[in-house]
Amino acid sequence: MPGPAHATPLPFHLQLGLPGRPSVSVTSDVLEHGQVRYVVRGRRLHGTLIVVPETPYGGPLEPRTVRVHFGDGTDQVKAFTPRPDEPVVNGVRIHGATESINPATVQRAHYFLASRAVVLRNGYESRRIPDGARTVTEALVIAVVRHWRQRPDRSDLIRAAARHRANAQAAYERLKVRALEEELAGVRADRAAARQRSRQLTGLVRRRQPPHQAPHAIPVRLPLAASDGTDMGALTVRELDVNVLPGRVVYEISGPRVGRGLVTLGPDIYGNSPLPGGLYACWGRPTNAAWFTKDRIGMPKVNGVTVHGGWSHSGRTVTATSPDTSKAQVPAGPGPTVSVSPLTQRRAAAVLRALAVHFTSRRDLEALRIAAGKQNAERARTRVSEELDRLRRHEAKLTRRLHQHRAREAHFTALLPPTTSPAARSRAA
Repeated sequence: MPGPAHATPLPFHLQLGLPGRPSVSVTSDVLEHGQVRYVVRGRRLHGTLIVVPETPYGGPLEPRTVRVHFGDGTDQVKAFTPRPDEPVVNGVRIHGATESINPATVQRAHYFLASRAVVLRNGYESRRIPDGARTVTEALVIAVVRHWRQRPDRSDLIRAAARHRANAQAAYERLKVRALEEELAGVRADRAAARQRSRQLTGLVRRRQPPHQAPHAIPVRLPLAASDGTDMGALTVRELDVNVLPGRVVYEISGPRVGRGLVTLGPDIYGNSPLPGGLYACWGRPTNAAWFTKDRIGMPKVNGVTVHGGWSHSGRTVTATSPDTSKAQVPAGPGPTVSVSPLTQRRAAAVLRALAVHFTSRRDLEALRIAAGKQNAERARTRVSEELDRLRRHEAKLTRRLHQHRAREAHFTALLPPTTSPAARSRAA
């Protein structure tokens, strides 16, 4: 017996609403994956348009927009690759596709013939669609999309397009879920670290302040050495203040090519630990309690130059010859400063290293670190509280996004056809 006969699509008319071209004759049929082919014939107008439901990554679960491909075929439109039966309007062949179109608003938006739709000549040369042909093409696209929107099988077409892309969409959502899970784990680890830091700072605030030593009034002599070990003489040092500025000791110094002046040393309060480690030294004595203030008095002279600035060292280990860095500057006007000469820098570094070794050998060093930490603890707790609040909001946002992408993955996975296990296939055979 002969197979069933395929019905030939019946032609119908679409209204264009253009002077001299009130309508065109059209046939339409459904292709695979929810695409619909429209073959149009009219005055100075013929060709094929394919309406394709759009399924972009991260878009709505059910397609709401479409693209119109010019020319026949269910494959993707490729630039400079002609397709069969591309529309010919006013003698020019239209190549490409429209931009994304919302069928509900297509009458009010004519921007869809953007850069993706062109006139293609010789298979590789493209140019802008002439105004007359563009007007006709826009009217044709609007008429076709309006007809597609009124189709009784539109929901079936949308579901077919969604099923076709379900595997790729589910894979995309799985990647999103995996990335969000990793990001969420990092944020939760940051929150745990911030909570631990908050508890440590609270403990530091409540901690009893141990006693510190009184200033040692008798001067001591400290050896000076360059970073290469060269002997640079000895520095005379006398303690003036201990913990008057919390955690800091003010020394009066003098020595070879070092004029009498003041240097202040203490822990570096901007480390990662609630209890400050490291060292911070500055030339002169601060006139206020701000840790890194530039308002100081009593700066010494090194090699005849009054030195300014400060030096931070993140580690606790300092020797007479290392590290080979420090900062000494001189004013270059009302505000700016510039570095001193290399020879002055060399001697200034030796002075700060000698003082740092002397400072870190104190028996009350822990008490000074606690005093410095207490001074900064309340400000640090405020910063940590703000950071915790930011992390909580970020975690909540990531959690919501994770739930959304998991739900989307489940939705697309449910659209996939059921898989048959190898055992079931062998039993069926």
